[in-house]
Amino acid sequence: MAESRYDVAIIGAGFSGPILAANIAQKGVNPTTREPLKVALIEAGPYLKGTPQPGYGSELRRLRFTNLGGSDPAFHWQDRGARIVGGSSLHWQASALLPFSIDYLHWQKETGVDWTEENFREAVEEIRREFNIHEYPEEVNTRGNKLFYEVAKQMGYDPRRQIGARRNCIYCGNCRTFVMCKYDSRSSTLASYIPKAEKYGVDIIADTVVEKILIDAQGERGIARGLICRGKTSTYEMTADHIIVSCGSRKTPLLLMRSGYGPPEWAANPITVVNSNIGKHIDGHPRIPGMSALFDEPLGDGELRSIRGYFMIDDVRADGEGRLLFRSELGDGKVPQAAALDVFAPEFGREHKKFMQEKGIFRTGSLNPNVAKPSGRWSMDPSGKMVYGGDHSLTLRRAKEGLVMAHEILTKMGARKITPIDIPVTLNSRTTGSRLVGACRAGIDPKTSVVNPYFESHDVDHLFVCDNSVIPRVTTGPTGVPLSTVAVFAAGRIVERHFKG
Repeated sequence: MAESRYDVAIIGAGFSGPILAANIAQKGVNPTTREPLKVALIEAGPYLKGTPQPGYGSELRRLRFTNLGGSDPAFHWQDRGARIVGGSSLHWQASALLPFSIDYLHWQKETGVDWTEENFREAVEEIRREFNIHEYPEEVNTRGNKLFYEVAKQMGYDPRRQIGARRNCIYCGNCRTFVMCKYDSRSSTLASYIPKAEKYGVDIIADTVVEKILIDAQGERGIARGLICRGKTSTYEMTADHIIVSCGSRKTPLLLMRSGYGPPEWAANPITVVNSNIGKHIDGHPRIPGMSALFDEPLGDGELRSIRGYFMIDDVRADGEGRLLFRSELGDGKVPQAAALDVFAPEFGREHKKFMQEKGIFRTGSLNPNVAKPSGRWSMDPSGKMVYGGDHSLTLRRAKEGLVMAHEILTKMGARKITPIDIPVTLNSRTTGSRLVGACRAGIDPKTSVVNPYFESHDVDHLFVCDNSVIPRVTTGPTGVPLSTVAVFAAGRIVERHFKG
């Protein structure tokens, strides 16, 4: 049951919110009374409770998460993040690449934050332990991925086994889709930090939408004093001495702007505290064409459980700009609805039926270049729409080079047929991307950032932000694990400056 006043109110219970709630509640105290902190963790979606039992799952979650191509419609993958306690940590594919050394250097270079590899060491070790990060076992490797490794090594590349975040996993293969793990094997904040948060007294307020942060203007600055919350049956006001926004890369800037904090051109409502960087400087991995191939022999053993092969990085500059990331998916299983739409599957009729019956999908695979350090940026226009801009020359060049590399590797692997290498690679204002970061980026200069290196708003007292939106540059791989390390790091800094015992 929600109370009317909290020491800390955290908005969003996805990747970062539960980590912040658990660690702040455990390590912090009210600086005035020295009493344990009253912490609220607010989530727009439901809370499916249950004692985590990795490899088996809790009764409620086993019933709701079927792993049959989808889950309850209420929890579908929406707007790159589900409304449910655990958020995107329930949908991610558990690809657990921690930040690389170049990623930390890019964060520092971009905005001057002191987010160094050394400063993050303890946070990295905590997430490595809590999420059980390790290389995928050899028994779920495939013939195709092993062949890729051999060919890539012969060509002078350095492929490495992909890394996952699982515990007691049976490798059913459904992590390849955006469904939730009914066994609690795939690491998530629901199965790790939520129990810890509850242990230290955090109130988890589910099925509650924060419509607005209450910000009082004080000259050109502001002070955050509370929230307008809408539950299932009523709308009410909550007071909080400290407010942390953890709604995700898109929803956080929109909530801030809806609360009167953002760029002056925001069209939806008046802005009372101006920061022109909110909704700008958004980095990510632009979507570019991939490379698929058809082989004479099966690349896998016909089992869905065979997942994830190797990753490979290609740099042409010492500063890592234009970095390419390849991840082999050769012989990995696919659920039927994905297999039926494979690029090499006949469109319909008897040939398509034969392709499916003979498991032709196990003769196909992909090797997709991902421009992990692109040159463009997104921004939100006055309506909240994402617009891609900037100089795309480096991204375009590297994307084309990546396609050539992938084609050469697949050819030397003996592919009988490969998708065309001359597919146009175009980038324009409508280009979409994944792993978006930076919409409320951290930095030392208020003129170019939204929060300082301690996750405190430059412009609004008692307001903090910690989610993908504060990360200054996108990391080399998926952002789930890097974001989790940022959240651990943020909790430590917030406690040190505001709740130290």
